[in-house]
Amino acid sequence: MNFRDNVDEAARHGVRWFAEPGGSIRDDEVARACHEHGISLVRTGVRLFRH
Repeated sequence: MNFRDNVDEAARHGVRWFAEPGGSIRDDEVARACHEHGISLVRTGVRLFRH
């Protein structure tokens, strides 16, 4: 969930919390969007992919 539009769309569907790894350059933007929508955001610090 690295983009604000994902948060906006999720809020439209009643999502109340997100868990994400964090570490994106857009973390602050996503956190602000979650706050605006009343969505709880937890950063796990765990990334589950390889390049």
